[in-house]
Amino acid sequence: MREGAAEAAGQLAGSVAGAKRFPLIDGFAASLSPDDLDRIARDPEVESVSLDAAMLTTDRGGGGDEDGDSLATAYPSATNAVQAWDEGITGGGVTVAVIDSGITGGNDFRARVSGRINFSTLDPSSADRNGHGTYVAGIIAGNASPYVGMAPEARLLGIKVTDRQGAALASDVIQALQWAVEHRDEYGIRVVNISLVSSIADSYRQDPLSAAVEEAWFHGIVVVVAAGNFGGEAFTVDHAPANDPYVITSGSFDDAGTAEFADDAAVDWSSAGQTVDGRAKPEVLAPGTDVTSVLAGPSSYVARSFPDAVVEGGYVRLSGTSASAAVVSGAAALMLSQDPGLTPDEVKFRLMATGRALPGAPATAIDAYAAATSDLEGAANQDAVPNDFIDPETGEIMRDSVLWRNVLWRNVLWRSVLWRSVLWRG
Repeated sequence: MREGAAEAAGQLAGSVAGAKRFPLIDGFAASLSPDDLDRIARDPEVESVSLDAAMLTTDRGGGGDEDGDSLATAYPSATNAVQAWDEGITGGGVTVAVIDSGITGGNDFRARVSGRINFSTLDPSSADRNGHGTYVAGIIAGNASPYVGMAPEARLLGIKVTDRQGAALASDVIQALQWAVEHRDEYGIRVVNISLVSSIADSYRQDPLSAAVEEAWFHGIVVVVAAGNFGGEAFTVDHAPANDPYVITSGSFDDAGTAEFADDAAVDWSSAGQTVDGRAKPEVLAPGTDVTSVLAGPSSYVARSFPDAVVEGGYVRLSGTSASAAVVSGAAALMLSQDPGLTPDEVKFRLMATGRALPGAPATAIDAYAAATSDLEGAANQDAVPNDFIDPETGEIMRDSVLWRNVLWRNVLWRSVLWRSVLWRG
């Protein structure tokens, strides 16, 4: 690319009505007419153009039949988080940003929700009318006995990107990540949880969402993402951002609703395998079957879609790697409250190094106490290759190239697609 490409890119974005600029990745999103698309695609400064992918949540719907004793949260015990609490490690001083459908406040969070920001193109309301984000937030940092999350004293930020049905666009997630990087110090953001995956399978190397999560990672934010619920078939782990080698991708195991390790088992619906870029995913596993967490409200999409999964009126029991990613985000918050100096690479290394083997599973199951109290030295991602638009030496977007990946086709396609069967049952 010739010198001044970024400036030329700005001029191109300015020529399209309603374009949203993303300085984090030197890109933009816009609705384009066929003529504008052809004009921009032919411009010598344009590196590439692609569809603005629809994002999918990673829950599988309501849980199975269980007795009353298993409805209280078992996952903090199944991951040894309770042992960390006993030593005063509870996530205090750490903020986890939840990029999802928003967070509905309540007794479970009290004043620990530091802010609510809405970047959803599809829903102007700041309320969590879907319920997925509140559910995820409760697993990370809920604190109302007996439904206590992994890091009960951590702070939360609700960054909304989905609408009431759970639909989102990759460009909205990128904008949310950009905001999190820009406001990292102001809010004390150390962890970002993304329990969403792209609907399009592809290499991470030229994916704009992968570039965005890597930029957040290189700016000192631990990014935890859900693996997806597509099983172990080909290309199931090739959905951004779960396919990116830098982030912590979490798959699921079944803790059987108990604190015992002996009855833990692998599940066949959690995405696992080798990406097209040769990376094994996921890196870690966490409980993801019949996990009970906070309900956004009786009128939320989750409550209306799965009435049999509602527990005691204020909670809901769901399954999926969405829950597992939230468990891992909570564990990361415990680690950072115990040792604030840890880098994202060090957090990932310790989570992987201190996990326990699970027969038949594709990765180790996390041990939150062992990870939080470990003094093991090492860093993950030493052999990882950054996204093609990131300078491997500096970790910054290369300013002499332009990433034009996000063309927003929502007026043509995505607003006519209802993802309900994929969102909750996949």
